[in-house]
Amino acid sequence: MSLVTKCASCGTTFRVTSQQLQAHNGRVRCGSCMTVFDGLEALVTLPDAGAEPQPRETAVASAAVFELEPVEPAAVAAAPAAPARAAEAVSEGKEYGPAPEQLSLDEELFRKPAPRGAGWWVAGAVLLAFALAVQAAYVYRADLAVQYPGLKPYLVQLCDALRCKVSLPQRPRQIAIEASDLQVNDPARPGIIQLTATLRNHAGHDLGYPALDLVLTNTREHTLARRIFLPGEYLEGGRDAEAGIPANAEITVRLDLDTSDLNPAGFRLDLLPAPTQ
Repeated sequence: MSLVTKCASCGTTFRVTSQQLQAHNGRVRCGSCMTVFDGLEALVTLPDAGAEPQPRETAVASAAVFELEPVEPAAVAAAPAAPARAAEAVSEGKEYGPAPEQLSLDEELFRKPAPRGAGWWVAGAVLLAFALAVQAAYVYRADLAVQYPGLKPYLVQLCDALRCKVSLPQRPRQIAIEASDLQVNDPARPGIIQLTATLRNHAGHDLGYPALDLVLTNTREHTLARRIFLPGEYLEGGRDAEAGIPANAEITVRLDLDTSDLNPAGFRLDLLPAPTQ
């Protein structure tokens, strides 16, 4: 038995196989007028006739194009399966012309075209990702320079363009106050007191000098005065404020303070992140 279908547009009939019809739920393309139609709607079944001359066949080498077999319209009309859908009667011996080039399942037909403007969206997403990467490098430049030393030259170049500095990271919580004291060195000048503090870096890498938050209190621990000292104010002369505290090292800070008539009885000392450019 042979399966025959008919193009809904030009009326050309072709032999088809069940594999061709099942590939895309019966949707095929006519090799004559290139119309896509439902091959199942006009499908009929013809008995094989060994004595009848074989119709002409057109073999196509491409694996994506199927072999075509034009069928005599009179044979289709005689099939009992679907007489209403049979081919129109044509005089016997009429030439159908050259066999159509293809009856293919066009994969491109079922692909959705790319939306317009998709390229601009991709370009915008790439620019946005680049801007976010530059912003992250700017904000975390100190940590990146310490954890990835190979990036430091590039971060310096970035800061040259943005007018910033690649300073050491500020991590006051990794710096401990090992000892601190407040004393009057000269009894004749009780208003002049000296603050001594020992700071130790417990991190595994260099850290920037922190800011010192000093609060003077009375006997009831009420605040009498407060001041924040930056590294440039409490470091001894000749020490570079950008050098920072080496890993697992300690420094001693000494500050002479004029308290006038405040007469402090105690103090509190904390470490804060020092501002960086």
